Amino acid sequence: MVKQKFSLFLFFLSSFLLLVNCGKSEELKEEPKEQSVQIYLTALQGSKLNGKVIGCNDKLIGIERKIIVERSPIETAINQLIMEKPAEVEELRNFVKGPQLMLVQVTIAAGIADVYLTGDFDISTVCDISRIQEQLYETAKQFTDLKKVNFFINNQTLENYLSIAKESF
Repeated sequence: MVKQKFSLFLFFLSSFLLLVNCGKSEELKEEPKEQSVQIYLTALQGSKLNGKVIGCNDKLIGIERKIIVERSPIETAINQLIMEKPAEVEELRNFVKGPQLMLVQVTIAAGIADVYLTGDFDISTVCDISRIQEQLYETAKQFTDLKKVNFFINNQTLENYLSIAKESF
């Protein structure tokens, strides 16, 4: 009899705790919020636009975009960069594009973000390599809560992927 009462007590206690926790998980979810971020695009050599000079005498130009942050600002900003279509300023180009290029996930721990991509980049010239790298890192650097950002594509570092691509030129 005592055993049955104890089992019944445990059942009700676990049911109660389950209901309480389900209610709290709804409370802890953050609502998506709008935020302004910079998406960095490339102005080719000879452009009169002002920006950071990168390889092949191109320039990085920050374009402000309002994004809806659902998970983390860096994840949303990198996604925006990948999906960014030709800019309203004719001189700006987005080299972070390619067949089935997509963001898989972003993990953040101890101020270090690991950004995982899959797919391939469209790389036409050796100059595209620095354009891709600079656009990604500059877009990520704006998030001052991060000490370091690592990019991976198809289970290898971005640097390794781009160095293999560079060998073909």
